[in-house]
Amino acid sequence: MRSILDWTSGIVSSAVLLMVLVVACGGDEEAEAPPSTVGELFEGSVATTTVGGIRVEGWTRQELPDLRASADRCAESADADVPGDPEEGPRTVVVESGDTLGKIAKRFDRTVDQFMRANGMSDPNLLKVGQVLVVPAQRTEDVSEPDGPSVVVEPVFCEIDTGVAAFGPDGDQIGGPGIVEVFGDWPRLDGPREAPRVNGRLRGLVSASIRSFLDDAVAAVERGGYACRDASHNRCAWLQHRPEVLLATDDLLSVRDVVRYLLPGASMVDVEVRTSTFDLATGRPIGIDALFDPDTDWPTALSAAAVTRLADQPWTDERRVAGAGPDPANFERFNLAHGGLVLSFTPGTIGGAGSEDVSVTVPYRILDGHWAAGGPVSWLAEPAP
Repeated sequence: MRSILDWTSGIVSSAVLLMVLVVACGGDEEAEAPPSTVGELFEGSVATTTVGGIRVEGWTRQELPDLRASADRCAESADADVPGDPEEGPRTVVVESGDTLGKIAKRFDRTVDQFMRANGMSDPNLLKVGQVLVVPAQRTEDVSEPDGPSVVVEPVFCEIDTGVAAFGPDGDQIGGPGIVEVFGDWPRLDGPREAPRVNGRLRGLVSASIRSFLDDAVAAVERGGYACRDASHNRCAWLQHRPEVLLATDDLLSVRDVVRYLLPGASMVDVEVRTSTFDLATGRPIGIDALFDPDTDWPTALSAAAVTRLADQPWTDERRVAGAGPDPANFERFNLAHGGLVLSFTPGTIGGAGSEDVSVTVPYRILDGHWAAGGPVSWLAEPAP
């Protein structure tokens, strides 16, 4: 998982370089750049105006064995390669002061209606502190083809009490200990067409992500205490996986996973898009080169199609010529869909200011003559013109 510190250090380095260039070019000492902040550039997003991390004043580095033990238990709960025992009952959440059903539903990537149906509620406003709500299961069978496999979203949820007081960016204590939350939903093939290898792989990817996040979160608390960029609550460290199945047929499964996470002391939420496409006959992941005829110059053709589509996307600039250039490594993050080949690019690789990944779709017909005969794309029907 890419570290937020790596991201912020890159921003700081860029800022220093910009200052050097301004001085070297003899900029007007009286002129001042118009005030702009990251928060203004991304109004309504999760970005903030701060770049550096936040630390609790007076905190000294220390080991927190109880916190590490709790994090280990959470990580272990995500390691199992089979769904949990139905007798364990559904996942629940306890209503706390300041909660609304809308906030709770958003936290679990569900809708208010789903929560109301799961809990037999007639009025979303009648919540009580301490009330236990059932978190509705999320099924995605509607993404399957008529004769394809059913897909079920399996939840992995942890709530970890750090045992460390939470502080806001102003240095004032928020109240109560800092909480680390993990929402690690993952898609699973269900029914008679279940593919154990694919299910194990998908679960393994989420499990590894959770372990990496918790290791970073615990290290951040031990290093600088539990500091929040948001002073409104003490649950400002979390990880969320939001998978979307773009294709589910008897032959192929392609999943796009939007991962968001915030570490203690971090100045902004990090966002990544992770992609996986599987051949269900073998249970193995498919690489970008498996889609194309190796005797064709497919990297150049794919690059030209991608650059054309990136030209009109927000936050892309001339760097797209390099970031989407004819190097197969630029296209490793892809998905298959009925509409075409979906390509995802990380922030900074194809443009300047965006904090979210950019995705474009290249219709299959654009690359006719380059696809591998009998390969994965040949299994898909031609999209409607």
